[in-house]
Amino acid sequence: MGWSRSQLRVIPSDYNAEAEAIDRQLLELVKQRKVLAAGKQLAPGMEILDRWAAEFEMEPVEISVLLNNFNKKAMLRHFNPEPKLLQGVLPIMKRTVDGEFEYMLSHAMQYEENSIVTLEIQYLKSSDERVHIQPALDLVVLGAEPYEVSTTRSGGGGSEIQMQFIVSPPLPEDLSAIEFSLVPGEESFMGPSYREIKLDKQVDFY
Repeated sequence: MGWSRSQLRVIPSDYNAEAEAIDRQLLELVKQRKVLAAGKQLAPGMEILDRWAAEFEMEPVEISVLLNNFNKKAMLRHFNPEPKLLQGVLPIMKRTVDGEFEYMLSHAMQYEENSIVTLEIQYLKSSDERVHIQPALDLVVLGAEPYEVSTTRSGGGGSEIQMQFIVSPPLPEDLSAIEFSLVPGEESFMGPSYREIKLDKQVDFY
């Protein structure tokens, strides 16, 4: 099917000059915020989030996810989704328990251009109630140099799930100066890994 924007049907909308002016201001501020962050972790603490949540009638996690997206660079380094040669496996074995959940950073698959870090999450509460964990988490890696992190996949079901993150540049063999944190992020797709085809263009039926 061949079509161009000039052939698109006009969809009725109440969009007006006032909304356009506000949207333009928002986009300009988003641009400034991304430049200021320069891809680094620039996020308010819980005290500020709680205050803003009450002021703007939003959930703290909504604000955190929104602002965290502004920290990401407009042009991130292109990650290689299929590394060509595995160079080694780096044990991480960092475990923490928060509330009813156990989080384990088990290991990293080491490649020339990046590392693939595996996170395992387990629900610890024993109950007959069926549980489905839906992670909305991003991994932050702090060290002497800036690290870019991208969620690559997640899977599992019930009370146990696994997530993987691509970290670039690759992690060093000595992790004593490296810090890991999980922060609120976008919801991760749970299920088999598929090639994603995004449908985001207008389609008209005649």
